[in-house]
Amino acid sequence: MTTLAEKFQRDIKVVLWLSAGIFFSLALFSFNPEDPSLNSASGVVREVHNFCGIIGSFLADFLYQSFGLSAWCFVALFLRAAYVSLLGIELEFKKAQVVWAILFIVCVSSLSSLYITEKALFNDSVYVGGLLGHGISILLSDYLNKIGVGVMLWTLTLISFILYTEKPIEYFFRGPRAVLKALYEKVHDRYLEWQESRQGPEISTKESNFWRNLARKMNPKSLLGTKASEDDEEYEYEEEEEEYEEEYEEDYEDEAEEDGDTLELAEEDEEDADADPQLKIEIGETSARFQMKPQEAKASKRKKRIKVKQKRRVANWEMPQVNHLEDPPLSAVKLDPKELKRKTELLEDKLSQFNVKGKVTAVKPGPAVTMFEYKPNSDVKISKITELADDLSLALSSESVRIIAPIPGRDVVGIETSNSVRETVYLKEVIAESNFFSDDFTLPLALGKEASGHSKVVDLRKMPHLMVAGTTGSGKSVFVVGALTGLLFKHSPETLKLILVDPKQVDLVAFHKVPHLIMPPIREVKKAVSALKWAIKEMDKRYRSMSRFGARNLEEFNEKIKDFTKEQLDEHAEVNEELLRANKRSETYHYTKLPYIVIVVEEFGDLMAVDKSNVEASVVRLAQMARACGIHLVLAMQSPRKDVVTGLIKTNIPGRISFKVASKMDSRIILDESGAERLLARGDMLYLAPGVPKPMRHHGPWVSEDEISSVMNFWAEQCEPEFDDEAMKMLDGSGGGYGDDAGGDNELSPDADDRYDEILSFVSTQKSVSASYIQRKFRIGYPRAARLIEIFENEGVVGPANGSKPREVLIGGIGETTL
Repeated sequence: MTTLAEKFQRDIKVVLWLSAGIFFSLALFSFNPEDPSLNSASGVVREVHNFCGIIGSFLADFLYQSFGLSAWCFVALFLRAAYVSLLGIELEFKKAQVVWAILFIVCVSSLSSLYITEKALFNDSVYVGGLLGHGISILLSDYLNKIGVGVMLWTLTLISFILYTEKPIEYFFRGPRAVLKALYEKVHDRYLEWQESRQGPEISTKESNFWRNLARKMNPKSLLGTKASEDDEEYEYEEEEEEYEEEYEEDYEDEAEEDGDTLELAEEDEEDADADPQLKIEIGETSARFQMKPQEAKASKRKKRIKVKQKRRVANWEMPQVNHLEDPPLSAVKLDPKELKRKTELLEDKLSQFNVKGKVTAVKPGPAVTMFEYKPNSDVKISKITELADDLSLALSSESVRIIAPIPGRDVVGIETSNSVRETVYLKEVIAESNFFSDDFTLPLALGKEASGHSKVVDLRKMPHLMVAGTTGSGKSVFVVGALTGLLFKHSPETLKLILVDPKQVDLVAFHKVPHLIMPPIREVKKAVSALKWAIKEMDKRYRSMSRFGARNLEEFNEKIKDFTKEQLDEHAEVNEELLRANKRSETYHYTKLPYIVIVVEEFGDLMAVDKSNVEASVVRLAQMARACGIHLVLAMQSPRKDVVTGLIKTNIPGRISFKVASKMDSRIILDESGAERLLARGDMLYLAPGVPKPMRHHGPWVSEDEISSVMNFWAEQCEPEFDDEAMKMLDGSGGGYGDDAGGDNELSPDADDRYDEILSFVSTQKSVSASYIQRKFRIGYPRAARLIEIFENEGVVGPANGSKPREVLIGGIGETTL
């Protein structure tokens, strides 16, 4: 019976709430003042007319006498609860919400009695606002006049309604706006059809402007005088799109004029189009002339608008709610106290057989393991206990036993044994039970539950980088996906950007549509190097920006520039444009609010296998310097080998998580100690926090594909990803050889190489030179040396290629004086 009740829990709630609403509505609808009630004489036997019997008559009389017509608000509350339960949203009965609901009903009753004071219902037996509303309105009228009481009651009504529903006022205008939007679109389409069907200039200007003005007036935003919502309104965006189209056409015309081309287009105004029904285009010397009817010209213009349409920008993002995640089952796994006591006795007996005396002082059951705190006698060597892990596992019939000798800061030894029945930890309960949304956590990662069963959240911002290791089936990928999903509950694309590297093309595929992406998820291992190099360039640019505005970290920078006026922003934009025109891209800087950037790399070992030198150099530089400017790394790998987790990487990434690994050596590499090889599969982990000597055991949260899809679709419906132009250029140029120039600038410019002057000085002293000679002399990659040769050829330093022979040097030594 319990299993069935849990299975159909949502349906049962819907039926109960709906039944309560129907019962109340029938009782109120069939109310008769002649029915038995608290107001009627008890000794008189009366016939019951109420549809719900004697209970319904008493209930309806109480509600009507107390609240008047506002009694129907209770029916609305029940029906709303049924609807919310039907959507699968968990109802949380907060005390404050109940208070606001009652206050709202009382205010509505008082307003009703304020404007209709006499008994006007049911043969003048019930006040319109009930006795409660009637009494409050009379009481307030003694101190305020009718207008003052009305203002106060309307204010309280709106405030209580907003606090009860926890929705902004704008939310309730969405329905009317949708209706007006449909009407507006019909009028607008009618205007376009009429405009296309008219022939010749004989139509008067007054008639021409009629439909245009009507469509403008029917715009829902202008009618309601409210700002378009971020999730379902696009009027503001459409206006911005039209402005962009005008700018696009102006830029296009400017470019055509600069190239010596002429472009003659009909104006947007339809009167001009009528005056010249044929469009003539002349481009340069080749006169391409063709004729279009006005209808065809209009259709062509529409196609052009669709072509240049920009991705939607949302001013105010709507954040996802935790109801996108699944609720944990009601029947949590509970360990039998008798079983725990039996294991305690077995543990003490087994240790005593090996001359280890002591006693268990505490037992802390968790979702996957139970920790026994064992206090040995003073004459017992700790190392003797650590050697008995396998013997204790056999005695307790446990899948694995891990010994923490001793627990840091305590005089006890921790002995962790696996539970016979494991409890699944859900992402929703970790987020809900912890202070996940607190301001104390900037980039919160839902770590899961501790061995004691308490939810744990850590801040990636304070970490500031993280390495995750685990074999197949250990739960590593689920944890990474869950951590990313959790971040999307806290941050919009304005405050967080993501770079995802997924060589397996499986784990992070669900994130390819979220608007937080800087670039598409990277699936080719070689392109990941370009992404890391772009991150280094962005880091350098951020530090230039912070230095320019006197900020020590990203938070200070955003605080300093948040109040910039339009004039200041235009001034900084002009400075950056001048730097770009002067070919000084390396001196440009940011002057708008910057988001945090989280770089997630799945299968980091694959990157190191393909291009170890470039990957290691990029990761080390980011790990060393990127914290202050808001760039953070999350590196995940299956096998933390020594050639993957090098000394430099390990030194600069203090935050580490290890799921079950294959060997003690892997555990020592990732955690600096063994133990991870004894972990359980499916979410069992050890977390080593920065500055903490010993790793702590946790159980990672489970997140299903349906939950991930729900959150990703929520974000994708608001906006498509807008990729960074510079990042995309670097990705597009990442093909070919991967030497020191991987992902660098493809332009043959001296600024593209920081050793240009040094190598040029050397080349000028030679009679001939080749790329391989420069490569050996300066110990650089061959692609870089070949590119320098091309630069020298373009500048006239060396001659053209002559087969396999070295190139002739055409200049003398730099610094020589010719008389």
